[in-house]
Amino acid sequence: MRVSILGSRDQLCVNPAVMEAPSSREKLHMCQARVKSKTCTFHQNVEKSKERPELRDNEIMDIEDLHKLGKKHNFCPYYMSRELYQSADVIFLPYNYLLDHKIRASLDIDFNGAVIIFDEAHNVQKLCEETASVNISGQDIALAVKDIEEAVEELKNPNVGFDEADVAPKDLNESELLIIKDLLLDVEKQFTGILAGKTSLTHPGSFVHGMFQNFRNPGIVKALELLVEYTNSSNTAAFSAKGRGVTRLLEFINGAFNEHIRPEDLHELYKVHICKEEKKEGGKGFLKGKSDNTILHLWCFSPGFSMQRLARLGARSIILTSGTLSPLQATAEEIGLPFPVQLENQHIVTASQVWCGVLGTGPDGTSLNSSFKSRSDPKYLAALGQVIIMILKIVPKGVLIFFPSYGLLNSTREFWQNSGIWSRIDNIKRILVEPQRKDALSTAMKEYYEEVKTGRGGCFMAVCRGKVAEGLDFADDNGRAVLVTGLPYPPYKDARVELKRQFLDDQIRGKKGSMTGHKWYQLEAFRATNQAIGRVIRHSRDHGAVIFLDTRFGDHQAKVSLSRWLQPFFQKYTNIGVAIKGLANFFKVDSSIGVLRQSAVSKQTAMIEASRGIKRPMPQQDDGDKPQQDDQPALDLAERYQDRPQVKAEVAQDIYSTSSSHITFNNITRKEGGGQLMAAPMMVGQKRKKIKLTSNKSLPEKQEAGNDESEAGTRNMAMEYVARLKKMLGAEEMKQFKTAMQQYKIKKQFDVLVPVLKNVILVHQSSDENLVRDFKVFIKRDHLSDFDLFCNVTAASL
Repeated sequence: MRVSILGSRDQLCVNPAVMEAPSSREKLHMCQARVKSKTCTFHQNVEKSKERPELRDNEIMDIEDLHKLGKKHNFCPYYMSRELYQSADVIFLPYNYLLDHKIRASLDIDFNGAVIIFDEAHNVQKLCEETASVNISGQDIALAVKDIEEAVEELKNPNVGFDEADVAPKDLNESELLIIKDLLLDVEKQFTGILAGKTSLTHPGSFVHGMFQNFRNPGIVKALELLVEYTNSSNTAAFSAKGRGVTRLLEFINGAFNEHIRPEDLHELYKVHICKEEKKEGGKGFLKGKSDNTILHLWCFSPGFSMQRLARLGARSIILTSGTLSPLQATAEEIGLPFPVQLENQHIVTASQVWCGVLGTGPDGTSLNSSFKSRSDPKYLAALGQVIIMILKIVPKGVLIFFPSYGLLNSTREFWQNSGIWSRIDNIKRILVEPQRKDALSTAMKEYYEEVKTGRGGCFMAVCRGKVAEGLDFADDNGRAVLVTGLPYPPYKDARVELKRQFLDDQIRGKKGSMTGHKWYQLEAFRATNQAIGRVIRHSRDHGAVIFLDTRFGDHQAKVSLSRWLQPFFQKYTNIGVAIKGLANFFKVDSSIGVLRQSAVSKQTAMIEASRGIKRPMPQQDDGDKPQQDDQPALDLAERYQDRPQVKAEVAQDIYSTSSSHITFNNITRKEGGGQLMAAPMMVGQKRKKIKLTSNKSLPEKQEAGNDESEAGTRNMAMEYVARLKKMLGAEEMKQFKTAMQQYKIKKQFDVLVPVLKNVILVHQSSDENLVRDFKVFIKRDHLSDFDLFCNVTAASL
């Protein structure tokens, strides 16, 4: 079976001159020009390199492997992949190559009877819409007019810009080019006044018929194709705009008027949205400015339109796989194809490997809600920072924190930096932030991995739907916890989002669909959430925590919208102290379980090796050779949360034993000379004595005396504390103190003490520096951890 892989020029080109081009379009044109003029040595070496052993013997390679091989042996990996796939049985390729009808047609793959598998298909609906959508701007029209004028001038003067390798002058007709120019000038006039003072306009997709009706003529389309070929082949400069305008025009015409799009499709499935183009620099969020360039978007809102065109090519099966396709029925409805076979499995991991919880309030009781109304509230931002600090002190190694958007990430960072929370987080774990530039991401990731491996741990702040959330791997220590700070809804006022919701509601009213715009809007948020939380568990022996820091995740609808594998572990916490204790206990216990898993895997490996006839013992590991992700959390948390460090001898030696000091036969030694186990010693001929057990009557008396002394000491300390309070508190404050203590005695809840601690005790802390600490005398044993959290986190921040 022969295997091949396809990729873009961005991924596979090795020609240094072409790679200097600023965009994919320029790379395409420069590459084609060099290939046509036979000036690319890498392309010329493709044919003779096809017989290299690595390619002839069908070694399975990914894109990086093929790129390295081409660079090493001076052949073009891009064109080599185009040669290899024609005889391949299995082809790996980006799935936009299948959904974009222009790219699909250029590949000329026979899909009849083929099995098409979309892996990581959680974004397939969005890509279906994008590949069927096109846009064009007023600047594109102006550049196209300029391209035509230059081409006409060169036709009049053939010695300028023409050679034998370029398109022959007879293929271009000057009169046809002048007709196209007049049509473009007419379109340009319409662009100039189309908004008439409005910020935007929306029309049915059929609106483009009126503006670009004359460009549907096959003769004009053919002339444009010849002009694009000519201008691009005669342009070899990396930063030249020559040919860009007519190329954009042709792409728009082919996208709006091709044989697959009927007039009724344009009217029902497409919308035209006209607006001013946003400036790429000079602002962010609502401060973004608008340029003078008017842009016309032709947006497709039906994912099924592209998928149905693919299905009509005769494929035997179309399979979609992903960890975040749920709910499956809604996904099938959007795609518009019947899926007779649907499978949704549970995760391979067990409850001991996943901790999942919703924390809806901060240490001071502030609600955690990142909705538009509260996301800028200083109290919310401070509470969110305090909770994250508490979690980072518990979770070992690497932690991922996902924000709903770049705007919210940047505004939160600014507040934390001004309030000191940022530096406190950075003191616990080094902070790295997902860059918006793709070329900077690899550097940030390298620093994060290195910090997790050799430093105090890393905290990577990223964005849902970003590169980090969508496809990067954070196995083992690189991702021991994922924190999601809010529901990542699409921008509510974004024109495309608004029109998508309207489109779905119109489909419901016309009885042509079953999903409302509101339901789609909610699903988009949870799809992005599910993709982000999938970073934490990467294999069967991994473990980690998923923590939602937004009260809205506690709703029932939110729970059922999460990935099915996570739902059994989902728990909502109303008391942050209980959640923090549970999280700490999870990492304390699971670190020991991790040791047992590794032991079980070693035993399974030994059995497999033995069944293959390999008679060699498994290598024994020293303490220092054990994986760091198993022993490091146990050491930290044992010292932090136990009175004494965990004793290594008490950890069970296999997956079926118990991590305790109970009786076990795993430590029975073997005789030096053989493989038989030593028998337990027997006492022969001795009569068993009967031993009568009696209670030690003096013990309760001693214990009772000790308890009396302890209670008397506590009462004396409490009386002394009250006496200190009476000296510095007023009558009203003393009344608050007494009321709180009475309520605490009745309700037995630590929360009833928080107001008096904040509003009375902390206020007078400056007069008596031990006032808060000595309040501990009133705290019940079960609430000591809650009191410690208050002292270390809440009191420290006020």
